[in-house]
Amino acid sequence: MIMNWFTGSAKHTLDPKGRIFIPANYRDALGEDFTIGLNNDLRTIAFYPKERWDEKCRQLSVIPETDIVGRNYIRYILSHAYANSNLDNQGRVLIPTDLRDDFLDGAKEAKFMGVGDNLELWHPAKCTGLQIETDELVQNTLKYLNDTYFSKTQA
Repeated sequence: MIMNWFTGSAKHTLDPKGRIFIPANYRDALGEDFTIGLNNDLRTIAFYPKERWDEKCRQLSVIPETDIVGRNYIRYILSHAYANSNLDNQGRVLIPTDLRDDFLDGAKEAKFMGVGDNLELWHPAKCTGLQIETDELVQNTLKYLNDTYFSKTQA
C-alpha cells in the first residue's frame, strides 16, 4: 500500500544559490533522505524518497552490461542522480548545478508536480500541454526496456 503519494502542483522561486523551498505538503512524503535525479523519461528533475529510489535501482540492476541501449539509459540516469539529499532547516534543497543548467535553463521560478511515487520539478514554460510529451527516442528506449525486462508474463 502506498502511504505517501505526491499529488498537486506548486510554483516556487529559486534563490541565487540554487536552492528551492519544498512545499510543506511534499516534505513528509519525501522523507529526510532522498535522491534528486531525473524523471523516468529524462525530461526534468525528479525527487525520489529513499524507498522509491532503492526500488528504481533494483529495477535498473536487472539490465545486463551487454545491453548497450539499457546501459546508456542507466548511465544517463545515474550520472544525474544525487543520493543522500536532504532539506535545510528552512525546508529548502540545493538543486545541483548540472540539473539546474540542463533542465531549468536559468529560470528563477520552477513548478513542482506530484506524479504519484515521486515529485518532479519543471521549468514553468515546459510543463504544460505537448511540451511534456516524451520524444520518440526516449519513448522507444522505455518501450524496449519494458518489453525486454519488465513486462514478461510468468507462466
